[in-house]
Amino acid sequence: MHLWLISVAIAVAGLMLAGAIYEQCSRRLNAKRFPAPGLIFDVNGHKLHLLAKGTGMPAVIIEQGAGGPALAWSSIQDKLAAFTCVCLYDRAGYGWSEHIPGPRSLEDRVCDWHALLTAAKIPAPYVLVGHSYGGFLVRLFARNYPDEVAGLVLVDSPHEGTYFQPEVLSFYSKMTWMMGAMKILALVGLPRLLTRLLNKPDPAVSLQLSEQINAAMVRNEYFSAAGDDIASLRRATQWLTKAEAFAPLGDLPITVITHGQPFPGPFAVLDKGWREGQDRLAALSTNSVLLVAEKSNHMIHADEPDLVIGAIREVVERARQQALALRQLT
Repeated sequence: MHLWLISVAIAVAGLMLAGAIYEQCSRRLNAKRFPAPGLIFDVNGHKLHLLAKGTGMPAVIIEQGAGGPALAWSSIQDKLAAFTCVCLYDRAGYGWSEHIPGPRSLEDRVCDWHALLTAAKIPAPYVLVGHSYGGFLVRLFARNYPDEVAGLVLVDSPHEGTYFQPEVLSFYSKMTWMMGAMKILALVGLPRLLTRLLNKPDPAVSLQLSEQINAAMVRNEYFSAAGDDIASLRRATQWLTKAEAFAPLGDLPITVITHGQPFPGPFAVLDKGWREGQDRLAALSTNSVLLVAEKSNHMIHADEPDLVIGAIREVVERARQQALALRQLT
């Protein structure tokens, strides 16, 4: 029996070593295959990646959700780039941006974001697009830098009253734990191997882009960053649930897009009070529009990209009209 246990331990250790070697070799290969499509900037002591396309003002800046790769918005960026400047960027730990260990706050993320736009010389004001968790960051940016925001598009972003319910917090606590476990498994290449074996190509995305996204989403830095995204909301509970956390935004052009299909599986816990929360988000401005993506659940930008593109274009136009009216008055 003792000899059997030793044999099993040796076999497990061998598999873990092989997995670690596989992971490191794959990372080095992918670093050569997929160089950063944008530019890398030194921001607050670490490196962040930003990809800008198109010209014109106001620039559109897209903030992805927790665990969401910025490159998943590539086709939307390409179409909007014919209309104005559009930027995708990777938060710390995602894509080509440097990982930052340790817990980070919502404010840390917004501070990085603002500093990145400054370093990249993307002129304000901006139309900010936030999907899901990114909506919290978009609204915090608008609160901290109101003179640099020309409009908001909130794509299926929860209102804090919806998020901070006991059952929702319990669900996301489990999600945080799962991300922690995946972070460890990623060190020995298991998520990478499973993705390679089980992933089905998306016909709406090129094979090159799909491989880039998959390569970025199997690294331990990715799972660490995604887990800390979720945990950052729980850490912000004491101030985020206060009425004054996000003040009204006057007549700032805002479009809120919400899903029309129920959340799938365990995510259905989010549907409780969701629509009421979307109404509250739309009420943040006297110049707001609320749209329902009837064919989509949470991934509206993938299910109904034309709806999202149209909403962003419309907010850009409203922002331009407001800017023109202001110039005429002065």
